[in-house]
Amino acid sequence: MFSLRSKAAVIGAGKISYSLVNALKNSGEAVSFIVSKKLSSAKRLAQTFGIENYSDDLNSIPPDIRIFFFSVPDDQIRKIAEDISKLNLDFKNFLFIHLSGAEDISVLNALKKEKAHTASFHIMQSFPSKKIVDLTDCYAAIETNDITSQKFLFLLAKKMGLRPFNLRSGDKIFYHLAGVYASNFLVGNVFSGENIFPKRRGKSLTFFEIVEPIVKATLTNIKKDNSVSALSGPVDRGDYQTIRRHISSLKKRKDLYNKKLNLHLLNYISQSFVLLKAAEKKYTHLSEEQVKIENLLREELKKLAGKF
Repeated sequence: MFSLRSKAAVIGAGKISYSLVNALKNSGEAVSFIVSKKLSSAKRLAQTFGIENYSDDLNSIPPDIRIFFFSVPDDQIRKIAEDISKLNLDFKNFLFIHLSGAEDISVLNALKKEKAHTASFHIMQSFPSKKIVDLTDCYAAIETNDITSQKFLFLLAKKMGLRPFNLRSGDKIFYHLAGVYASNFLVGNVFSGENIFPKRRGKSLTFFEIVEPIVKATLTNIKKDNSVSALSGPVDRGDYQTIRRHISSLKKRKDLYNKKLNLHLLNYISQSFVLLKAAEKKYTHLSEEQVKIENLLREELKKLAGKF
């Protein structure tokens, strides 16, 4: 049976694998084998952490491995699980864990049918590259089918400095979507801001230097109260004329168009609709000016619809 001192293997050498192996190593857990479809990728990850054994062949998995982490793209998890299920292994003593935020543990059903323990272990953090990310105090969503795996992963997560919590299969995709809105779409919004920011000659303040204080203040306000209470700006105050000028100005920026569609304008309109919903919750109803804004947004969205 697996335990906190069981040897582990990492399947795949993607971005998250570097931070995962680092956290496991720092917690005293042993990763003794790396396998990836590209031998060079397996070698690079193994050598980074002084792991002697690595391969590009699943058949070369050492017999003393008990815990397996899948660090592969979501669309490869099921296929790799099926391939492993065909190996001559004592599955009932093994634990297979995938790291996907969107997929639930059903993608490991081929292994479950072989009596293996299965689980998903998703860390709510962004991994934009293979540079090591400190996982201390990050939350880890754990999904299992048995109490043995659940207890093990909670203990492991805490040893790694993570904050574990249980997550049901049916909630997995919405949990992941929430992370996309909070992190990935934040990047998209900052990207939009960078694109429309006035170009300045010579040495000057960068876009991020200028907006960093307001970004930090907004996050602080959200943490202190909630997202609705943190709402501010023209939608919050019902500033119809400013919204109208924003839209008019975005329309004139031909450099923002992609195949005749102004994606930044579409983003502005759609997010303004969401902010109106937040304003409605904040004040229990929309003001007369906010209703005018909503009607303006509807008209502009209809105009954009014909450009898809």
